[in-house]
Amino acid sequence: MRKASLLLLFAALYTGVFAQDIDFIPEMPDDFAQLDTLPRPKQFNSRHMIGVEYFYNIAGISANPDIGEKNVMCPLNFGVFYTYYHPLWDQMNIFGLKIGAKYTEEGYSTERDDYGEICRMVEFPLVSQFKLDFSRFRFLINIGTYWGYRLSTDKSGGFDKYDQRHDYGVLAGAGFGILLGNSIEFHVEGNYKFSFASMYHPNKNGEMYWITAYPRTVMISAGLYFNLW
Repeated sequence: MRKASLLLLFAALYTGVFAQDIDFIPEMPDDFAQLDTLPRPKQFNSRHMIGVEYFYNIAGISANPDIGEKNVMCPLNFGVFYTYYHPLWDQMNIFGLKIGAKYTEEGYSTERDDYGEICRMVEFPLVSQFKLDFSRFRFLINIGTYWGYRLSTDKSGGFDKYDQRHDYGVLAGAGFGILLGNSIEFHVEGNYKFSFASMYHPNKNGEMYWITAYPRTVMISAGLYFNLW
């Protein structure tokens, strides 16, 4: 009987102690309560575009010595371009890269019979294009380089051994774009291009009288661009 009474008393004391809340252990903070497990939505989206452009060229050269060079108007120029706009760290939505392939005509005129020609060429520009967006308008700034190759010339006899057919240089300019919809843009640009490659070998006129002729071109263009994704 005594053993039974002791067992009942021990059971009552055990239940009374552990049935209560344990207040002497502090409540631990939830370190993950403020952790956002969902990725932050993008502020800007990348933009991939392909477009076609028409160019009107005002072409000439910088010659030394002076040969009386004059500018010529070249209306037959067009190209296909790919443009990629990429927001830097999803914070600065102003950067773009523009690459393309062009068919173009360039040259110069002069009153001298032994100089003056228009060349037909292919050209591959690589341009950093910076943009500032205002509602449905876009202001553009271009800085880049290019490489080209002269396919043919209109001068009598064609190219000779003193003609240099490879061309390369720099270009820069500005323009604007109009967003016609979610997938179409209309661009108008004006760019200036200067070649680092003379059209002629320096001793074209002989070993005693060297000549350099660096092409320079003002390009006014209009184009349509289509958003790919």
